Amino acid sequence: MNRLRILIVEDIPADDKLLRFELGREFDFDAVTVDNKEDYEKKLSDFKPDVILSDYNLPSFSGMEALAIRNELCPITPFIIVTGSINEEIAVSTIKAGASDYVTKEHLMRLNVAVKNVLEQRKILEDKLKAERELHRSLEQFKKFVEHDISGDYLETKNEVIYCNQKVLDIFEFDSLKQLNEYGSRNLYSNPEDRKKFEQDILTKGKIENFEVRMHTRTGKPLVVLENAFGEFDEQGNLIQIQGYLIDITQRIKAEERLKHSENLFRSLTENTSAGIVIYNLERFLYVNPAVTRLLGYTAEEMKKMFFWDVIHPDDKAFVKERGLKRVKQEKVPTHYRFRVVSKTGKTIWIDFTAGYIWYEGQKAGLGSLFDVTKEVQAIEEIKLLSTAITQSPLSVVITNLEGEIEYVNDSFTKVTGYTLQEAVGKNPRILQSKKTSTKVFKSLWKTLQKGKTWRGEFINKRKNGEIYYEYAVITPIKDDRGNVIRYLGMKEDITLRKKLEKELKQAKEKAEEANRLKSAFLANISHELRTPLNGILGFSELILEMEDMDAIREMSGYINESGQRLLRTLDMIIAISRLDSETYEFKQEGIDAIAVFRRIYEKKREEAERKNLQITFHSEIKELYLISDRNVISDALEEIVDNAIKFTNEGEIRLSASKATKNGKDYVLFIIKDTGIGISKKNQQTIFDDFIQVSSGYGRKYEGNGLGLSLAKKYIERIGGFLKLNSKEGKGSEFMVYIPLK
Repeated sequence: MNRLRILIVEDIPADDKLLRFELGREFDFDAVTVDNKEDYEKKLSDFKPDVILSDYNLPSFSGMEALAIRNELCPITPFIIVTGSINEEIAVSTIKAGASDYVTKEHLMRLNVAVKNVLEQRKILEDKLKAERELHRSLEQFKKFVEHDISGDYLETKNEVIYCNQKVLDIFEFDSLKQLNEYGSRNLYSNPEDRKKFEQDILTKGKIENFEVRMHTRTGKPLVVLENAFGEFDEQGNLIQIQGYLIDITQRIKAEERLKHSENLFRSLTENTSAGIVIYNLERFLYVNPAVTRLLGYTAEEMKKMFFWDVIHPDDKAFVKERGLKRVKQEKVPTHYRFRVVSKTGKTIWIDFTAGYIWYEGQKAGLGSLFDVTKEVQAIEEIKLLSTAITQSPLSVVITNLEGEIEYVNDSFTKVTGYTLQEAVGKNPRILQSKKTSTKVFKSLWKTLQKGKTWRGEFINKRKNGEIYYEYAVITPIKDDRGNVIRYLGMKEDITLRKKLEKELKQAKEKAEEANRLKSAFLANISHELRTPLNGILGFSELILEMEDMDAIREMSGYINESGQRLLRTLDMIIAISRLDSETYEFKQEGIDAIAVFRRIYEKKREEAERKNLQITFHSEIKELYLISDRNVISDALEEIVDNAIKFTNEGEIRLSASKATKNGKDYVLFIIKDTGIGISKKNQQTIFDDFIQVSSGYGRKYEGNGLGLSLAKKYIERIGGFLKLNSKEGKGSEFMVYIPLK
């Protein structure tokens, strides 16, 4: 027999050696290994392999690319995917793409079986291709060849199956070809759309390859079938008949599903090789892994004859048994705890145990993972002894395990955070997180600790009562004699007062600078606001003394009244601002119709807007809306904003609207005042609500006003629980949205 020629597509030398070693158990072969596209294509031509074994992923190449090249250059050469890990979806896609089989590196024992199978399949395929060529020469020769074929072969027209071998009848549970045609071959497809796709591919491509489809037998039994077929056409391109063969892969699919289940179980049991894994029921151990037998000194066979409780320390047996029975009854108990076990030699061992459930050999069983934490428990005892030396430290002291669970805190920690030692132990320090500390801080912390180094930095944390505080922390790893990190030690200082003083100092400096800046603006504004109406009052009053015309006197009196009202309004606003800032303003609680209040402002300001040739409109989605609040506060706030809109709009319109709105789960009445005025720049939007601030200020400003209107409106709205939003672009107008809570 000629030596088997095998082409291996692999980039890892160790895996290549494993493949060759496994193949050597069964075959006399010559092998060539490549890891790139160029060498692969060359060896396909020069080496002419009998079988191709390809990894799924390579640095510059992939198994799917290799498969596509195989399909083009040597389509009948068996192609097996051999990879480290492959899920079901990828496995199916490789088979659909033309792969003969796939083998995971975790189960290389399947490799030789797979190679034998694909070589047999190649032989079958070569025979089939030869038979298909002969079919064109003689239908009778085809029938003789396929009658006992392992696949179901058939020949059909548009209307009926004109020939099928016994395998087709056996697969679909028909007694005869006549019975199959009476049932209708198209009715065997579970999904009619699959049959449509089959026929469409025949018409457009002339053939269909490796078509995996769900079908059923005459009695309704579900099947999974792999179908291949090609069409015969006349000279005009009309379909004459379809010749094909199908393979029942139902059992293979089921076997793959069972294999997947077994592999999942295997992975769940061996995922952490350093952990002991046990499967047990109420009576016996069903499975123990080698880590358990090494820890306890029993063989697996000995432990399968023992009760689970037999290895529990006498002092912990009642505790563990109670929890186990409660868990069986589906009562809520912790799944993670520590207790002692006793080895075959009588040694007491502390274990960290995590309990769960798993289906094992058709029954629900307990699943436990365990770690030997004896040294850790002993270390904790030593830490407890040492902790007495730091109990009186003015700094907060926190000791955690490697998972970040708190094992010790001192009295200073309790004083700062409010959490007692009992409350803190077993918890993660994240109970102190306020979500105000940047994630970059925590990333830096863990990156430093993972390097075994000491980290220093600041946290913004939260006490048990919800109060925010600042602390400076020094966190360092605690190492054992071999340099392994076994715990983390944190020394923390409450720096809230220091931060507060720093913040207050900074704010005081900023306020002093701002006050100095505003002083000049305030003096200019208030001087202008007081002098202008006073000059009018004095000037017009002097003119009245010299006039005899009553109409002129009335007109001058009107100017005097207007100037006096302006002066009075400025003083009232200054007083209101002062009372709000000193918190001496008394708010009323009364029932009011908010829509009616807004409508009266519209009616009051309509004439003033029309004098400036401005169109002012009012729209409300609701006729009336009652709430409990201060009528004058709401009215004054809205009127200030409407006044502002009229003052700074030279042409166009002002729209007033009211509706209901919901923000963050709370209900509000929403008032919108939108104008086409001069607008407000992004820069000025930051300060427009400050006292005595206008877009233009000083003696050269274009618009009159004291700069208190929007400031007063904002203070009013916020003091009754509402808030105000502004959308504006310079030269494009402004939109003020006032939210008043419904209560």
